[in-house]
Amino acid sequence: MKHIFCLLLAFCILAANAYAAEKAPSAPAALNPYEQIMVGKVWITTDAVDQKGASVPAEDEKVAAFFGKAEYFPDHAFKMVTLDGKPKMHGLWNMTADGKTRNLTVRDDTGKTRFAREVENVKVTDGEYTYRIYPNSENKAEHIDIIHKPR
Repeated sequence: MKHIFCLLLAFCILAANAYAAEKAPSAPAALNPYEQIMVGKVWITTDAVDQKGASVPAEDEKVAAFFGKAEYFPDHAFKMVTLDGKPKMHGLWNMTADGKTRNLTVRDDTGKTRFAREVENVKVTDGEYTYRIYPNSENKAEHIDIIHKPR
Protein backbone atom coordinates (compact mmCIF):
# COMPACT_ATOMS: atom_id res chain seq x y z
CA MET A 1 0.00 0.00 0.00
CA LYS A 2 2.84 2.33 0.91
CA HIS A 3 4.46 1.72 -2.52
CA ILE A 4 1.21 2.50 -4.34
CA PHE A 5 0.88 5.75 -2.39
CA CYS A 6 4.48 6.72 -3.25
CA LEU A 7 3.93 5.91 -6.92
CA LEU A 8 0.68 7.88 -6.96
CA LEU A 9 2.39 10.83 -5.26
CA ALA A 10 5.30 10.72 -7.73
CA PHE A 11 2.85 10.61 -10.65
CA CYS A 12 0.96 13.63 -9.29
CA ILE A 13 4.17 15.60 -8.88
CA LEU A 14 5.30 14.78 -12.42
CA ALA A 15 1.89 15.67 -13.83
CA ALA A 16 1.83 18.97 -11.94
CA ASN A 17 5.33 19.85 -13.18
CA ALA A 18 4.39 19.00 -16.77
CA TYR A 19 1.24 21.14 -16.51
CA ALA A 20 3.17 24.06 -15.01
CA ALA A 21 5.82 23.86 -17.74
CA GLU A 22 3.12 23.84 -20.40
CA LYS A 23 1.39 26.90 -18.87
CA ALA A 24 4.56 28.87 -18.11
CA PRO A 25 4.86 32.03 -20.16
CA SER A 26 7.31 31.79 -22.99
CA ALA A 27 10.37 33.97 -23.01
CA PRO A 28 9.80 37.28 -24.76
CA ALA A 29 10.98 37.48 -28.34
CA ALA A 30 14.39 39.03 -28.80
CA LEU A 31 14.35 42.71 -29.69
CA ASN A 32 15.37 43.68 -33.20
CA PRO A 33 17.76 46.66 -33.61
CA TYR A 34 14.89 49.17 -34.02
CA GLU A 35 13.11 47.89 -30.92
CA GLN A 36 16.37 48.09 -28.97
CA ILE A 37 16.51 51.82 -29.72
CA MET A 38 13.07 52.33 -28.16
CA VAL A 39 13.56 50.64 -24.78
CA GLY A 40 15.07 52.26 -21.70
CA LYS A 41 13.81 55.76 -22.53
CA VAL A 42 10.71 57.86 -22.02
CA TRP A 43 9.66 59.21 -25.42
CA ILE A 44 7.93 62.59 -25.29
CA THR A 45 5.95 64.02 -28.19
CA THR A 46 7.60 67.31 -29.08
CA ASP A 47 5.87 68.29 -32.34
CA ALA A 48 3.50 67.34 -35.10
CA VAL A 49 4.41 68.52 -38.61
CA ASP A 50 2.23 68.33 -41.72
CA GLN A 51 3.35 67.49 -45.26
CA LYS A 52 4.12 71.20 -45.88
CA GLY A 53 6.44 71.40 -42.85
CA ALA A 54 4.02 73.41 -40.73
CA SER A 55 3.59 72.57 -37.05
CA VAL A 56 0.17 71.31 -36.03
CA PRO A 57 -0.80 72.42 -32.49
CA ALA A 58 -1.14 69.66 -29.89
CA GLU A 59 -4.74 70.77 -29.30
CA ASP A 60 -5.73 70.11 -32.93
CA GLU A 61 -8.18 67.21 -33.04
CA LYS A 62 -6.15 65.53 -35.80
CA VAL A 63 -3.15 65.07 -33.49
CA ALA A 64 -4.32 65.58 -29.89
CA ALA A 65 -4.59 61.82 -29.22
CA PHE A 66 -1.00 61.28 -30.36
CA PHE A 67 0.65 63.66 -27.88
CA GLY A 68 2.02 62.20 -24.67
CA LYS A 69 4.82 60.19 -23.12
CA ALA A 70 5.55 56.57 -23.97
CA GLU A 71 7.71 53.83 -22.51
CA TYR A 72 8.52 50.65 -24.41
CA PHE A 73 9.75 47.67 -22.43
CA PRO A 74 11.97 44.71 -23.45
CA ASP A 75 9.09 42.25 -22.95
CA HIS A 76 7.16 44.11 -25.70
CA ALA A 77 4.82 45.78 -23.21
CA PHE A 78 4.27 49.52 -23.43
CA LYS A 79 2.52 52.25 -21.50
CA MET A 80 1.53 55.74 -22.54
CA VAL A 81 0.40 58.72 -20.52
CA THR A 82 -0.72 62.23 -21.42
CA LEU A 83 1.83 65.03 -21.29
CA ASP A 84 0.59 65.83 -17.76
CA GLY A 85 0.99 62.21 -16.63
CA LYS A 86 -2.58 60.84 -16.79
CA PRO A 87 -2.82 57.20 -17.96
CA LYS A 88 -3.67 56.93 -21.65
CA MET A 89 -3.14 53.36 -22.84
CA HIS A 90 -1.05 50.22 -22.40
CA GLY A 91 -0.56 46.88 -24.07
CA LEU A 92 1.92 45.20 -26.39
CA TRP A 93 4.15 46.66 -29.09
CA ASN A 94 6.61 45.66 -31.74
CA MET A 95 8.46 47.03 -34.74
CA THR A 96 9.04 45.19 -37.97
CA ALA A 97 12.58 43.94 -38.56
CA ASP A 98 13.11 46.57 -41.27
CA GLY A 99 12.02 49.35 -38.88
CA LYS A 100 9.32 50.62 -41.24
CA THR A 101 6.30 49.88 -39.04
CA ARG A 102 5.36 50.05 -35.36
CA ASN A 103 2.40 48.01 -34.14
CA LEU A 104 0.47 48.55 -30.92
CA THR A 105 -2.11 46.23 -29.42
CA VAL A 106 -3.93 48.30 -26.81
CA ARG A 107 -5.44 46.32 -23.93
CA ASP A 108 -7.77 47.11 -21.08
CA ASP A 109 -6.91 46.34 -17.45
CA THR A 110 -8.22 42.76 -17.80
CA GLY A 111 -5.92 42.09 -20.78
CA LYS A 112 -8.68 42.20 -23.38
CA THR A 113 -7.68 43.83 -26.68
CA ARG A 114 -9.36 47.22 -27.16
CA PHE A 115 -7.83 48.04 -30.56
CA ALA A 116 -4.71 47.71 -32.66
CA ARG A 117 -2.82 50.52 -34.37
CA GLU A 118 -0.14 50.35 -37.03
CA VAL A 119 1.91 53.39 -38.01
CA GLU A 120 4.54 54.04 -40.63
CA ASN A 121 7.90 54.92 -39.05
CA VAL A 122 9.75 57.87 -40.56
CA LYS A 123 12.78 58.03 -38.27
CA VAL A 124 14.02 55.67 -35.55
CA THR A 125 17.28 56.83 -33.95
CA ASP A 126 18.58 57.21 -30.40
CA GLY A 127 17.69 60.91 -30.54
CA GLU A 128 14.35 60.89 -32.37
CA TYR A 129 11.37 58.69 -33.07
CA THR A 130 8.96 59.95 -35.72
CA TYR A 131 5.98 58.18 -37.19
CA ARG A 132 3.46 59.26 -39.80
CA ILE A 133 -0.31 59.42 -39.53
CA TYR A 134 -2.89 60.08 -42.22
CA PRO A 135 -5.87 62.13 -40.94
CA ASN A 136 -7.82 60.92 -44.00
CA SER A 137 -6.77 57.33 -44.67
CA GLU A 138 -7.91 57.65 -48.29
CA ASN A 139 -5.64 60.63 -48.99
CA LYS A 140 -1.95 59.67 -48.64
CA ALA A 141 -0.86 63.07 -50.00
CA GLU A 142 -1.82 64.67 -46.66
CA HIS A 143 0.01 63.41 -43.63
CA ILE A 144 1.28 64.50 -40.25
CA ASP A 145 4.56 63.35 -38.72
CA ILE A 146 4.44 62.88 -34.95
CA ILE A 147 7.88 63.63 -33.52
CA HIS A 148 9.22 62.30 -30.20
CA LYS A 149 12.45 62.92 -28.32
CA PRO A 150 13.82 60.76 -25.50
CA ARG A 151 14.08 62.00 -21.96
